[in-house]
Amino acid sequence: MGQVAIEQSVVQKARPKIRLLPRKQSKRRALEFYLFISPWFIVFVLFGIIPMLWGLYLSFTNYTGYNFSHLRFIGAENYHLVFTDSQAMQALARTAVLTFIGVPLGVIIGFLLAVLLNNKVKGLSMYRTIFYLPAILPTVASGLIWQMMYQTDGGILNTLFGFFGMKPIDWMGYGMAQPSFIISGLWGAGGGLMIYLAGLKGIPQSLIESASIDGANYWRQFIHITIPLMTPILFFNLLMGLIGSFQNFLQPLLLTGLSLTGDPIQPIYLYMNHAWINIFVFDRFGYGLALLWVLFAVILIFALIVFWSQKYWVHYESGED
Repeated sequence: MGQVAIEQSVVQKARPKIRLLPRKQSKRRALEFYLFISPWFIVFVLFGIIPMLWGLYLSFTNYTGYNFSHLRFIGAENYHLVFTDSQAMQALARTAVLTFIGVPLGVIIGFLLAVLLNNKVKGLSMYRTIFYLPAILPTVASGLIWQMMYQTDGGILNTLFGFFGMKPIDWMGYGMAQPSFIISGLWGAGGGLMIYLAGLKGIPQSLIESASIDGANYWRQFIHITIPLMTPILFFNLLMGLIGSFQNFLQPLLLTGLSLTGDPIQPIYLYMNHAWINIFVFDRFGYGLALLWVLFAVILIFALIVFWSQKYWVHYESGED
């Protein structure tokens, strides 16, 4: 019993003592915290929450942009029109298909590029700059570049293929529009390069060395160490890519060389293009807002699915799956 008492005494002395702040000091720190975040919070409420709620209300009205004097509540009529609008549903399905193909490919290619650029080779800074450059180019500039590359007559790609005796390809025709759209999106796969490289640099070298001592080759190290430890970053980029792809609007217009009021060709006529045209061309603001809120719900559902799936494939260092 004496030995047990001594051990308990030693443990209690070694245990760090937690100093509780006085009530006044705790309140002061809480006040300082809320004061520091108040500018962001005020802006978020004024330009985020309030416009969203106002837009949600207008989606249940006959709002056309000019009829505030006789605004009328029409219930869920606009939402009923969304789900009975075959063009809207086809555009949503088309957007989902292009998203589920393009986003995973972009995540995989970006990750593999980061793995290659994580090695110590001559001219590494130059290669990193080249692969990251598309991510910092303005969207309009990128779209115009790909428009010039995809031109059937005198386009860069067809000119290069002509040197090898190949016939010109109608890149933006009905048969090739979707593959061309995905390829142009993959050009910016290096956008997450810095995040991937930061994650790769954060992998403990001791794990790699231990695996090498145990006889694991580079492939086994990559499969059993690098990929599991990088899954949180892969998860983040997958989620952000999913959200961004569903909101894609400008790329189809730029690839087809149309103005903001034009329609992209059907294979790349996306959901956001349909919403834009209904709002700003046909002045169907209430219906257009209903389209946007349906898109918000769709993105939220898929985001929740991705969050749910992380327990099966995302591994955290704390051991919580």
